[in-house]
Amino acid sequence: MTKLLRTLATALAVPAIAGVALAGTATADPPLLNGAYNETDGDSILVLTFATSCGPAGCTGTVASNQGWQTPTRLSGGRWVFTVSKPGGLVCDDGHYEPAVVSMSVDPVTLSGVLSSDSNYGCAGGIVTQSPFQLRKIG
Repeated sequence: MTKLLRTLATALAVPAIAGVALAGTATADPPLLNGAYNETDGDSILVLTFATSCGPAGCTGTVASNQGWQTPTRLSGGRWVFTVSKPGGLVCDDGHYEPAVVSMSVDPVTLSGVLSSDSNYGCAGGIVTQSPFQLRKIG
């Protein structure tokens, strides 16, 4: 199982919907990211389906997974960025609950991505890690 899949499986044991789409300013026709994608290693366990468009208010869209979640995405710095969260997905050492959050960004030209997560998510003492991944269009 790839790092991306292990991180998502750990953080999102139960599908959830989360994230906020913020409109940015589009200065040119940026590459859209539309269709179904999986990792280039051929692991089809996780399939991400993007639906993006640009308008006067900026570039936005949605990302849906075959694991049941859907979240807004927006174009920022030439990359499509989105966050997936499972509310109450982690119990901290002091007993309170925090959301398990995974952030991703994908370059629409190269299809290279970066997954960022905190080892303790919202709990104190976590380590933020970034894992690269490569997508491949499958549909």
